[in-house]
Amino acid sequence: MSDSIKSPAISGYIDWLGHIEYRLAGNTFTYTKKSYRLIDEIFAMLRLIEPVNKNGNRELWFTSERGSINDFRELEDAIAEGEVENAEELEEWWLESYPEEVQWYHLVAVEDTETGYKTILLNNRQVIEVDPRKEHGFENDITEFAEWLLESVNKCIDELKAGTYNDSINKGVPYEHRTGTIMRRDLYDIFPDMREDFLKNISKAEIREFTELASQQKRYDNMPRMQKFTANEFYKCCALGYKANNYEYTELSPKEQYYKHSDGRDDGLGEIDGDSVDEFIRWYHETQIGHPWEVCRGGNSTHISLYVYHDERGFYLSIAGESESRCVEAVKFYLAIKEAGYPVYIHNANELIARFNETEMIGVVPEGVIPRYCGHYFPHEKIISFMNLPFEESDKVAEKCIWQPLNEIRLLHDQRIGE
Repeated sequence: MSDSIKSPAISGYIDWLGHIEYRLAGNTFTYTKKSYRLIDEIFAMLRLIEPVNKNGNRELWFTSERGSINDFRELEDAIAEGEVENAEELEEWWLESYPEEVQWYHLVAVEDTETGYKTILLNNRQVIEVDPRKEHGFENDITEFAEWLLESVNKCIDELKAGTYNDSINKGVPYEHRTGTIMRRDLYDIFPDMREDFLKNISKAEIREFTELASQQKRYDNMPRMQKFTANEFYKCCALGYKANNYEYTELSPKEQYYKHSDGRDDGLGEIDGDSVDEFIRWYHETQIGHPWEVCRGGNSTHISLYVYHDERGFYLSIAGESESRCVEAVKFYLAIKEAGYPVYIHNANELIARFNETEMIGVVPEGVIPRYCGHYFPHEKIISFMNLPFEESDKVAEKCIWQPLNEIRLLHDQRIGE
């Protein structure tokens, strides 16, 4: 472990380097010659271990020390900058920022030997990129950081040779850096307010009705069809969902309601004859590209979509809105349209039924990973809801999780000491 660099300094490097937009074509962030030599040495050592996947990723776990309070911030500087008023406040800030004496880091490195491209991620932040194909700019000295990385990698290689590395990380890596699952019921039992908040806008009768209908729905390719459907019929279906969810503006026409609540990018839907089946079919196959169906605005993962599908057999509808914050609304959309007699399918029906039954498994992803679109962390399970290990009651949550084993790291040809 380097005596010259402690966790606060490492955090500073990660924050600085992690904000550099390496992937931009015009990025010319450049290191000093010594920094490049150290990066080459790091990758030379990393080539001694086996990749953990077919993409050639190599990974390691290692630690740094918190150090003293002076490694965090000098008292005089903190007072001068208005960050604290006295030594007690500085110590409180320091211990809140680094509650543990040792901090863990997950290094993932990728190298393309044909192009010379190299990249390193530390705790899911890209901190180093070398791309000989890019233009070089102002030289930035990351020698101190690179020396610490090299020292840490060398220490891991020594432990691998001694046969102690994998046992050490399995015992030491904190749960906030790991991947696992927890049953929703167990999470709600720890945080009952979450259960109450989730169920506040849906009745037990609606849940029973949804469970019965959704469990019986046919595969989407076997859905019954309507032979006629128009833009105005689409707006009418939207209005049914808005009313079921007590949205505003229900006194307006269905079309006007749609434009109050939808994404707004309608691909010209509002310009066609609302009562013409032929014009709707022509628009559907020649113009629309997806956004007209986002009938309730939200983020990439939090909007609600009401899709129309058309083929040679006719039309049917489908609802998508599985985010925890919007799925109750999506379910009410589904029930309202279903009760009106339309053939409608709801995406991820089994997972949503499990959510209301509280048997759904929630994916717990490592600190630093945004808990969205994380299905690739769970290749053998269908997981649609994700979270990070919470700060509050983290021990209770961790105890209820099923944790995935860490990747076993091996030296190439298992070159251990004495073999």
